[in-house]
Amino acid sequence: MLRSITSEQLETLIQFQADVQILDVRKKPAFDDDNVIAEGAHWRDPTQLEDWFGALDKAKPVICYCVYGHQVSQDASRALSARGFDAYYLRGGFDEWKHRSAPLMEKG
Repeated sequence: MLRSITSEQLETLIQFQADVQILDVRKKPAFDDDNVIAEGAHWRDPTQLEDWFGALDKAKPVICYCVYGHQVSQDASRALSARGFDAYYLRGGFDEWKHRSAPLMEKG
């Protein structure tokens, strides 16, 4: 089952320092064109899913976001769920996240 989370819900999790894994799965060109990511997020190449599944903790929820919260983050979330992860995609994606002035951090 494909599950989602809203920007408001994710912001609350970050504020309360919830033990979640936040993955920026924007395609490389979209990621490279921006100088920020969501607070606490780590970029993972969505074309290399199999390469980074093993680095995640199955005991912690995983939240994926792409630019608009459509195909890329939903596909990553679906693949993670199929492997036993408690996975979600961010509705509205990073575009909505930035529009809300939610917590960001510089890449690097």
